[in-house]
Amino acid sequence: MADDYDDNDADKSAPDKDDAPNSDWEEVHRQALEEYERDYERERHNINDAYEDLRFRRGRLEDQWDPLALQARKGRPCHVVNKLPQFVRQVTGDMRQSRPGIKVVPVDSGADIETAEIRAGMIRYVENRSKAKHIYTTGADSQVTCGIGHWAVTTEYAHAGTFNQELRVVGIEDGVSVVWDADSFLPNKADADHCFVPNDMTTAKFKKAWPNAKADGFDTGIYGCTSGAFDSWATDDCIRVMQYWKKKPIKRTLALLPDGSIEDLTDQIAGFDPEQVKTGLDWLAQQKGARIEERESYKICRYLITMAEVLEEQDWPGMNIPVVPVIGEEVRVGREIYRHGIVRYARDLQRMENYYASAETEVIALQPKSPWIGTKKQFQDHYDIWETANTEAHPFLEYTPDPAAPGPPQRVQPPVASQAIIEGKQRNSEDMKAVIGIYDASLGAKSNETSGVAIARRDAQGDTGTFVYHDNFALAIERTGEIINELFPKIYDTQRTIQILGDDGKPDFVEINKPIIIGGVEKIQHDMSSGSYDVVMEAGPNYATKREQAQDGMTEFIRAFPPAAPLIGDIYAKSMDWPHAQEIGERLEEALPPPIKAKLEADRQQRERVAGKPPSPQEQQAAAAQQEQQQKAQQAEAVQMAVVQAQLDKARAEALEAQAKARKAIAEAQKAEAEAGFKRAETAGLHMEELRNIERHDAEMVRGDDQHRQDRAHKQDRHEADLVILGLNANRAGEKHDLSMEQMRQPQEPASVQ
Repeated sequence: MADDYDDNDADKSAPDKDDAPNSDWEEVHRQALEEYERDYERERHNINDAYEDLRFRRGRLEDQWDPLALQARKGRPCHVVNKLPQFVRQVTGDMRQSRPGIKVVPVDSGADIETAEIRAGMIRYVENRSKAKHIYTTGADSQVTCGIGHWAVTTEYAHAGTFNQELRVVGIEDGVSVVWDADSFLPNKADADHCFVPNDMTTAKFKKAWPNAKADGFDTGIYGCTSGAFDSWATDDCIRVMQYWKKKPIKRTLALLPDGSIEDLTDQIAGFDPEQVKTGLDWLAQQKGARIEERESYKICRYLITMAEVLEEQDWPGMNIPVVPVIGEEVRVGREIYRHGIVRYARDLQRMENYYASAETEVIALQPKSPWIGTKKQFQDHYDIWETANTEAHPFLEYTPDPAAPGPPQRVQPPVASQAIIEGKQRNSEDMKAVIGIYDASLGAKSNETSGVAIARRDAQGDTGTFVYHDNFALAIERTGEIINELFPKIYDTQRTIQILGDDGKPDFVEINKPIIIGGVEKIQHDMSSGSYDVVMEAGPNYATKREQAQDGMTEFIRAFPPAAPLIGDIYAKSMDWPHAQEIGERLEEALPPPIKAKLEADRQQRERVAGKPPSPQEQQAAAAQQEQQQKAQQAEAVQMAVVQAQLDKARAEALEAQAKARKAIAEAQKAEAEAGFKRAETAGLHMEELRNIERHDAEMVRGDDQHRQDRAHKQDRHEADLVILGLNANRAGEKHDLSMEQMRQPQEPASVQ
């Protein structure tokens, strides 16, 4: 997180107290220093021991030898045979080879498995973009050596020309000096109320970043602080800028919507009049059916402070302090916690190793320097030669005989290597392995195991002694995943295309927060703000090891069931790690049975449609060819339809012509019938005139006989019947004429073409 100070503009002038954006900065500063002093005093012994462990691993002479011992051995060999780094590398090497993976799982009805896999891929992308594996292992080195390490999560813009933000995992330079809330007790510090992360800057850099800030004359006893906790906050050439992460209590307004989603309205209603807020919330509850609650909560704030003042304040979008501790081993004794790594209890054994090596060297170094014993007279004539007898290879040594000491000068027996030193070194080496928990076989020494399974089991047994470090390392990575996963809805809050990584490290692109229509209902595909997701760890072999295990399993399976080889040969080849394995796998895939190939192609297209992936060039060519064929088919169909339409038009014209002829014939027939009716009516008129003449004649002939009257009555009845019949026929002809005229006025339906 050290680089996080440069996220804002280069000129970050500290405001004057009167112009500070927050009037309570002075109170914040007072509270921060008081909390730091209390927390530091609680953690002082662990911090001092951790620095001592780091220095001891460094392995300088003054690191591993006591000052009094060095003074006592002045002029004598003082060696450092540092065996501790190999044990540290053994533990951290296993972590590098089998780093745990982060997996995301859905936990409620608003979450789904596909989005969970995308979130896991996003976390892997953040780790890859941040080079997190190096940050993790740097923290693990500190964890295994001295019992504590740290890293952090921060935000930044994807690049200078965008407003899209990205997440990044960053290292902390001095993980030992991070101070947590003394009242927190969880190993991952998720329950901590505050945290202090230091960053030491040169005075020149500090003045450039905050020109108006106080850069000298710091009072280490400010606010009555006299414990010495702030002695390292300001030196002649260095100023400590402390990140003060704090959970500030606030009240949050939450809305439970009918679809089960929960909206945090706190920021949306901030700054509005209380009456307006009440009106808006009442409308939301009544019209939308939302359940509104106000709860006690908190927000995360980050302050940059020095010994003298608060420099900056910033709200963090998440609900977790984005600092991750990785713990070695902890022992609680009452209220005190003692933390250590593998170096702590191996210090004395390492000092003994140095002593044995120095003593053995001293004995061997004195072998060629054994003194000569003789009288003064024997050496006085050849003093220069005898003086260099232990430093030069003289072919012979002359001496002067002395009657008082017959014979030549005698050389003293040189010191012999002590058996106690040899046995002590061996015993000390075994004790060091026992204290640390790693033995020869785990360190790579040859043992009786020869098969791969036996060697793997031996390695696993060796890891058991230091498994607590692996477990706590996995816990820290899991905490990192929780922090990143919780930030996704805040950072990735718009529709955008992002890169993700699969568990095999292959990149892919997906579109998140994309509106889609399903069944006539608008939904958000891969919605980062919907649903709850948990982070779990996939501890054990990494992807490369899993691939090797898969190869072995498929080999045994094909050996047991050879007919399966043509069906899984492509998968088997792609799992290999030699050159052209992928190409061979693709060729074998082309030889698969058609039903399997069709299913694989359908599954691939479905995945690409879901992910919104654009088609490949081959697929685009195939789609273009298919579209061209469709266009040709449509053109042919259009021509055929035109022919059919022409036939229909011709048949319709013929039908209309036939109907016209039929209507004309009907009209002519009706006209003829009407004329006949008119003629009959005219004839009936003549008969009426004749009847009237008969009546006049009858009136004149009153005295006719009865026979004459009967004839006249019969004739009259006959003429009246004829008149009625003629009138009815005339009326019927008129009605038929009217009906025919109405039919001619109505449109006629065209005859169908069979």
